[in-house]
Amino acid sequence: MLPPAQPLPSTTFSTSQLSGEDRFEAWRASISVLFDVAPLAQGTPIEGFQAQVEAVHLGQLLLGDLHFGAQRFSRGHARAAHDGLDHYLVQWYRQGGFIGQHGDGDGLRVRGGDVVVFDMARTQHTVAQDSHVLSLIVPRALGDAAFAGAASPHGTVLRGDSVFGGLLADHLGALHRRLPAIGMEQADDVVRATTQMLAACLRPSQRALAEARADVQAVTLERIQRHIARNLGAPLTPEALCRAFGLSRHRLYQLFEPLGGVSRYVQQRRLQRAFQTLSNPVYRHLRVADVAARLGFASEAHFSRAFRTAFGHTPSDVRAMAEAARASGRNPPALPSAASVEYADWLLGL
Repeated sequence: MLPPAQPLPSTTFSTSQLSGEDRFEAWRASISVLFDVAPLAQGTPIEGFQAQVEAVHLGQLLLGDLHFGAQRFSRGHARAAHDGLDHYLVQWYRQGGFIGQHGDGDGLRVRGGDVVVFDMARTQHTVAQDSHVLSLIVPRALGDAAFAGAASPHGTVLRGDSVFGGLLADHLGALHRRLPAIGMEQADDVVRATTQMLAACLRPSQRALAEARADVQAVTLERIQRHIARNLGAPLTPEALCRAFGLSRHRLYQLFEPLGGVSRYVQQRRLQRAFQTLSNPVYRHLRVADVAARLGFASEAHFSRAFRTAFGHTPSDVRAMAEAARASGRNPPALPSAASVEYADWLLGL
């Protein structure tokens, strides 16, 4: 294979010629353009630390082959906001991996074989083990074109055993192997092919992530609705629900916004259960005040006002109509259609 007429620019960094703590300090200075780094823990011996980077410039992309020892990487809010880096970082962990957080505390775990994407304008904090990583630095304009129509890729992980994770890892590996045969004259075509592969692999992943989030939201809402239906007599304030499900108030309100709000939803479920209770002869021994107390209303007066607003009748009226209907062989009064209860709601409350 003949070398290209105009080879791609490349550079190499290595700590192998240094000794002791000088190795880590040299690495810290080298990687400082991207990250703040630190030993795993204060006082951790770093005499055996080693790192090496072979980087190649493809004109619009930078590809780096990195070997490094265990350490902490971070980009805090101040740095992400002010150091001017406006790029995406795509990393294929050929060996090793890390745990950490990205964005506002979202957890992240990457294992050998996985591909991970970071937005360098956002925060991240990771604890890496000894690793061999192939890193691709993508300018924002190219990245945004590749990810067009998808959610933010920050923190996206393509697992090594997934279809798209495997495809992207294969492409990065092939690109790295063929670098010696790629010249400046082919660089634009290589960049185009690589960004197209990023788009092909990450857009489906982002769609799947969005769908997964929607599924998680639906399941979380269903769990909370089930909890409400089973505990109508207990305190069901937003604060109590947030504690029970580990949610922020903002998150809880978002989930219940399509249902008119969490407090309104709880009151509707309580009123509908009260209607059912008052219409059922099994509970004829309960006074209206007892029904109100069992369903978490602050007072009988408050319960009666809310009940009449919802159904157009007082609780006593509904009970009397149910008794009269049974005495005459007719069906007891049903909930008005405007306040009908979904079948699933009643089942969840059994």
